Amino acid sequence: EHARRPVAGMAVLYERLRDQHPGCPVVYLSTGAWNVAPTLSRFLSRNLYPAGALLLTDWGPTPDAWFRDGTKHKRDTLDRLAGEFPAMRWLLVGDDGQHDPETYAWFCERHPDQVLAVCIRQLTPGEAVLAGSGSRSHPRRDGSDVPWFYAYDGAGLAEQLEDAGLLRSSPLHA
Repeated sequence: EHARRPVAGMAVLYERLRDQHPGCPVVYLSTGAWNVAPTLSRFLSRNLYPAGALLLTDWGPTPDAWFRDGTKHKRDTLDRLAGEFPAMRWLLVGDDGQHDPETYAWFCERHPDQVLAVCIRQLTPGEAVLAGSGSRSHPRRDGSDVPWFYAYDGAGLAEQLEDAGLLRSSPLHA
């Protein structure tokens, strides 16, 4: 937990969103296993991320595979959330390290009226190597009108959300 560093500006972005939308839920959907939940919770709290639900996965083999399918976990969970909260419009935040862009494009195609926007944090080349990601081009993959934003940190995403009218300007930028 102490070896990981938070992404610059992300906690501030989340807090600004919470301030402007009181009562909105924060949901951390991850392919991480449930056994890391205490560590992840401490990391988020220590780095001033807003409290939120952790939706993690089980660890270990499944009846037909040695490893669980993280993309399937995220898709199934997003589908479940869309069904349980049909009036909710989601701001999906992920990174381009593995499969978030493809997963979110899939969700946008299935539930375009339930997605406010998609924010993808771009990994640095070094982070991409550690994440095991290959090509990280950013074509728009869904056929919806959902806006997509890409940046290397929370400040860059916040600026784009402001420009799109989805986030009020910070008093520091006014």
